[in-house]
Amino acid sequence: MNIKIKKASGITEDFNPDKLLGSLIRSGADRDQAEEVISLIIPELQPYTSTKKIFRLARKYLRQFNRSTVLRYSLKKSLLRLGPSGYPFEKYVGELFTQYGYRVDMGVHLQGRCVTHEVDVFAVNDNEVRLVECKYRNRAENSPDVKVAMYIHSRFRDLRAEMKNQHPGKSFSGWIVTNTRFTEDAITYAVCSGLKLISWRYPGKGSLEQMIEKKKLYPVTVISGLTSAQTRLLFEQKVILMKDLAKMAAGDIKRLLSVSERRARALKDQADKLCFC
Repeated sequence: MNIKIKKASGITEDFNPDKLLGSLIRSGADRDQAEEVISLIIPELQPYTSTKKIFRLARKYLRQFNRSTVLRYSLKKSLLRLGPSGYPFEKYVGELFTQYGYRVDMGVHLQGRCVTHEVDVFAVNDNEVRLVECKYRNRAENSPDVKVAMYIHSRFRDLRAEMKNQHPGKSFSGWIVTNTRFTEDAITYAVCSGLKLISWRYPGKGSLEQMIEKKKLYPVTVISGLTSAQTRLLFEQKVILMKDLAKMAAGDIKRLLSVSERRARALKDQADKLCFC
């Protein structure tokens, strides 16, 4: 098959069913289900069909098999919904590091050798200190570039000596986490300079979606029906992950979000299936 498709960035490429197959399987569909979904999508493809439309078709056909699989397949889009400001994404990244065993403080002001810096996520455990800058983007094609990497790296260099003094015996590293992807130049600079990057599909081991999938740390925004106001209410109550929502009673969800009993039970059911299946 040689059908050209159009990515969100505007770049065109050949449709690759194996790439879509892998994406569907990672979302939780078994191989037979994934292959059936692809067989249903292919007849609907036209030259230069957008990846956005392919995503919608995949969701449509996945829904026939398993609602929780549809939610997992929506993970990338759910990260784009962690807006409109960068604050929800920062809270989410802080929660990710907490779930991986770090003691986390948010929005910390730290004195460097030259000036004071505000750090989005200060994460520390018994062995290391991680200073994390979060770069939220509301469009998949909006990638942090090399200028962003160089600027943030210079801030971490200013903080390095002071962190070493305050936390003797612990390793120190600076990190940037984004919900989209970094440009190639940003990655090249980071590899050369020792700056750590986490994004969608990067690095090959320990990428953002792998961190999420490994411990089922799905954000509540994976439920597409939530309004931004409802998401804000959940975050204010520290209900950031679907795991947090699963721990709530349907009655509490109803009161917090001002939804019907039926809707509250549906949200609770989705959280239970996604996190504890």
